[in-house]
This record gives sequence, structure tokens and C-alpha cells, in this order.
Amino acid sequence: MRRYLTVLLTALLVFTAYAENNGVAVVPGNEYVLRNVATGTYLMKDGTTTSYEQEASNWRVVTNDTIHYGDQEQLYFIHSDEVIMQMNNSGLGWSVNFSTKGNQTYVMPSETTEGAFKFRYRFMTSTRYLNVEVAEDGSERLTAAHTSSSYNDWEFVPTSHPKNYRYRLMSMKRSSGNTKYAIAYRSHNPKGQEIWLSGWMAVPTDGEGGSSTADHVLFSTHYTLTKTSQWPTVSDPIDGLSFTFTTNKPVMVEPDYYGCGITEQFDNPYCAADIMAEESVDMLIIAHDLLRDLHQMDCSTGNFPTYGIGSSQGASIILACQKYVETSPKVSEEERNAINWVRTCACAGLYNPLATLSYYYHKNEPSVPSVVPFLLMGMVAGCPDIFGDTQVEEYFSDAFLEAGVLEYIRSKKYTSEEITNYMKEHSVATMAEMLSEEAKDMNSDLSQKLQKALGLSNLTRDWSPRANIKLYYHPDDAVVPHLNLVSFVNGMKDRCQGKLETQQTLLSVHVSACTDFFARMIFGLYKE
Repeated sequence: MRRYLTVLLTALLVFTAYAENNGVAVVPGNEYVLRNVATGTYLMKDGTTTSYEQEASNWRVVTNDTIHYGDQEQLYFIHSDEVIMQMNNSGLGWSVNFSTKGNQTYVMPSETTEGAFKFRYRFMTSTRYLNVEVAEDGSERLTAAHTSSSYNDWEFVPTSHPKNYRYRLMSMKRSSGNTKYAIAYRSHNPKGQEIWLSGWMAVPTDGEGGSSTADHVLFSTHYTLTKTSQWPTVSDPIDGLSFTFTTNKPVMVEPDYYGCGITEQFDNPYCAADIMAEESVDMLIIAHDLLRDLHQMDCSTGNFPTYGIGSSQGASIILACQKYVETSPKVSEEERNAINWVRTCACAGLYNPLATLSYYYHKNEPSVPSVVPFLLMGMVAGCPDIFGDTQVEEYFSDAFLEAGVLEYIRSKKYTSEEITNYMKEHSVATMAEMLSEEAKDMNSDLSQKLQKALGLSNLTRDWSPRANIKLYYHPDDAVVPHLNLVSFVNGMKDRCQGKLETQQTLLSVHVSACTDFFARMIFGLYKE
């Protein structure tokens, strides 16, 4: 998969280089109007042309999907609002169509007009180009021409009337019955600045591409992943088995998170409930755009309910997402109705992170010590209004900093298990060894900031869940202590408007309990 993404990046660079040499940088996600070189008219999404740029349809290169090194051509989808340009041959002759179903069209530099491009499609041994044919009365129509001329040369012209598209495709894998995407989507970082984040989607389809056959959305938030090769957009997530094995396949949506995927250069706001929920739900909302644009699935009516699942870190995030959808003023009523959140299933989550860190202080030797720096780094990254100029390094001892644990984590080269082993090898795996003296003082300004941030991420109070919730747990879990479940149930049993259930897992070890949970989810028990 990493090699596949490298090829995609290479294709993008090659195409952009061509475009820059010819006067305009054509960038996937950006918007353009397409002007025919010979006629000077602009392409419309209904297959007609217009003389006025202000009336022209906005087009964008949605994705680059492969590269052929021989003649340096790239495969793209050219998309305007809800339609995709197509040239095809059904066996009865060539035609040019515009629909919501994907089609493979090559974009290649023109050999007849400098600065222009051709759209080329191959069917068996026949090659055709998107062409404007002018009749004797001056009317124009699009054809799939077999000859190369200036009438099939097109210029990408930056539009004067852009729309704010909210997603772009980074990769796509299509097969008969499903399409899987790695997408970039617009969101905000913890400081409120607009950024692109990444996530993974899987859509069951009627044949290869085309309309979706799903009747619900499964929104999954992943557990702790710390290594580049683990991101959902890089390697199909284990949660994705729910898409593969459930009888009635859902649309699956799973964000990488800030600090992972295309933003892996930043610290992940680990378990910082508010920002993690906002960024994740942004993907869920924007996924509705993609489903409408490419798979004829209109979620606006609320006819495609959402089910949420998550374990460990993902468990706290999925509940934070439910809370955000149900209570946040940033989610409009239209968006809330479209999401139609029905049920959440979560396993072994940090629902009360302040109580969890206090438990670690008392125990001194956490079963998975890497959780401590993850949690401290996450709070500082996720709550800039609380920490201000305070650096996360201030929370750690000299020995911890000299061991280079933070650099080891930030490299994104190692799993959480490898990070834990590294901490043990360097004798900085206990709370006493990890933390600075000021961080150990519960009354210090440094500790007060941390406690405030952890308190804001407490999911066991301050809301009344509307959707049903089922929490999986084991009382002997040594990584995420049982107090998290007790705290949630005690805080919410009289507040839940939906049904609140608990289910003990068969195995007590944290990872095994989460595996038990996913086995249940894979076979569709999130809907029961």
C-alpha cells in the first residue's frame, strides 16, 4: 500500500510538472473551467458548451489513480459537482456521457497545442479523445473523436466562481462489489486553523463503482496507532473486516486522526475529547458529500442511520463523537438529522482520563507505560487554550528526556508495544521515573493545567446521551482500569435517554478484550 501511495504521489508530481511547464499548475482538489482550444467555449456538466466562463461548470481533478511510465500519462476522474465526465463504448458505438458513475479517462499533455491537455479513453484497440464538433449552423456537440486535432485540446483555466469542495481522493481501489478510498477532507487543527486531514472509506456498490447498496453507515474510530504503516489510509484497518464479513455491508468511515496520516508530523491530541470528536465527525459529515457525488446515496433524509464502534482510545473517541453530534452547536440540525446516530458500541475506553491518570500515579507501574506520554502529549496538543506556552517536555524528568522517548514517539516509526519496550530498556517506565518533580506535585501550576484538560475530556458527565450505548469491558483490564466503566455507568445511568447496556468480554487482557469486541463487531453485532 505504501508503494501504491508513492506511485500516486509520483503521478501527481509528473502531471503537475507538465502543467507548470505549460503555464498552469493543475492540482487535484482545485477547481477549473475547461476551455476548448479550437472553439474557445467552455464545457458544461450536461455535455453542452457555453461561450461565457461565468456560466461554465467548475471541474476538478478528483484523483490520480495510476501511472504509465512509457508515455507518462495519468488516470484521473474529472468531476463537476455531482457528475463525472465519461467516454465509453458499450459495443454499439462511442458516446460522451456525464453521470455520477466513475469512468477511467486519461489526462495527457497535448502534442498539438502547447499548454493544453487531451482527455483520452481506450476501449480494446480503439482510442478516442473528448472533442467538440461544430455543425454548419454553428451549434456544438461533444464527440469521442478518433483523430487528434485542436478540437480535442482543452485548457485548464482557474475558475472565477469557485465552490468550497470539502474532500479530495488520495487513492481508490475498485472491484466488483465495493470501492475503497483514502480521502483528504477539510477540518480544523486544535488551534482552529483550517487544515486537510485524512481518512479511509469503504462503499459497497452495485457492480464496479456506481450506486451504493448500503442501508447504513458504520463509523469506526481506531485504537492507539503510532506507526506510519498502521494508519487506516495506508493499510486497510482491522475494523474494515466489519465491511468484509457483515451480511448487510455498511458504508465504513474511519478517520486517521490529527497527528496521523497526512498530518503525522504533529502530536496526536490523544483522548482530547472535544477536538478529536470535531475532527472525526467532520469526516463523517463530508463522507456524505462523497456518497452523494460518486455513489448516488443521499444521506440528507436520515434514511442511512449511523452506528459507531471503537475500542481503547477509539472507544473514548467514538463516545466523544456521539456527544459532539448530539450536543455541539457546530453540527447543524440538517447534519444531525442526516447522520441519524442510532447506537454506539465501545470497548475498554478512557471515558474518565483524569481518574485513569490518578490510578497510574497510585499504581506507579502502568501495565503499558507508553500510554502516559501519549496522554500527556495528547492533552498539550489538544488543548492549546489551557496550556498556552507550556511545553509537554516540562512534564517529564531529565532521564526521560535524555532517553529520547518523545523523539522515538514522534518519529512515527514504532508501534506502541515497541515504545513501551524502549521505555523499559531505558528505565523510564514508572511514573516516578517518567515525570518531573513539578508534574508530580498535584498543586503545581503545571499539574493544574493537566488536570483541567483531563477534566474537559471526561465523558461521564455533562451530557444526556440520546442514542443507545453498549459498553464492553473486563473488570481485570490492567491497561484501562475498570473504574472507567464504573464512572460512566454511575454518571450516566439516570441521564441516558437511550438504552445503556454493559457486556463483559470473555478475556481479561486489554488487547484480547478488544479482539473479542472486534470479533463481535465484524459479524454485525453493533446493530443488535
